[in-house]
Amino acid sequence: MEKRVLYKFTFLIIVALLIIAMYVWKWTTDDEEKQNPEELFDESQQETEEPPALQEDKIDEVLGTKPDSNAAEDKDNQQTEGQHETAYQKQFGDQAVTSAKEQAKQGLALYLSQVSDWDKWEGVVTSSFLEDIKQAIQTMREANVERNIESIELFASDTSQSNSMVFGAFATWHVTSNGQITNQRTQLFYLTMVQHDNQWLVNNMVTPDEGMEGKKNK
Repeated sequence: MEKRVLYKFTFLIIVALLIIAMYVWKWTTDDEEKQNPEELFDESQQETEEPPALQEDKIDEVLGTKPDSNAAEDKDNQQTEGQHETAYQKQFGDQAVTSAKEQAKQGLALYLSQVSDWDKWEGVVTSSFLEDIKQAIQTMREANVERNIESIELFASDTSQSNSMVFGAFATWHVTSNGQITNQRTQLFYLTMVQHDNQWLVNNMVTPDEGMEGKKNK
């Protein structure tokens, strides 16, 4: 009798141990609850750090570039040119400045076009400067070569003489040889204007590094 009770007690203990073991095993091996895919996507976005904003000023510093430097320089040049023209207007009057600019543009156009009809130069340049023009054009002129002006842009410049005006001119033209365009050229000229018989005439024409085109400035 005692043996049967002992067997039953032993059996119950074994069963209890098995049940406990199953619960422990289930607790340790059970997978974590799966998350909703949308929740996982949202969390991944939140955890990902956004890239820092580009610091353009530091990039420009490293590259040695200043994006606004050219714009600032152009603005300064425009202001300076405006100051020169304003000074001319105060000294000579608006009409005189307008007339001088027109004469400067016409004189440069005649020169670039290598016009050898000297009557067309009268009332545009001084008589003394016309002699220099004749020599320059005869030296530069080539057979079967023509110049066609595309644009002339004038701006007021500084002058060292109180009775004159100086205008800078960016001229662009193309050269035609035997009916075919060979190249395009752009050149900066400076034209000195003087008053003669109530007219403003071209008295000198030079490039920054030379005299008239093809002739060294003395």
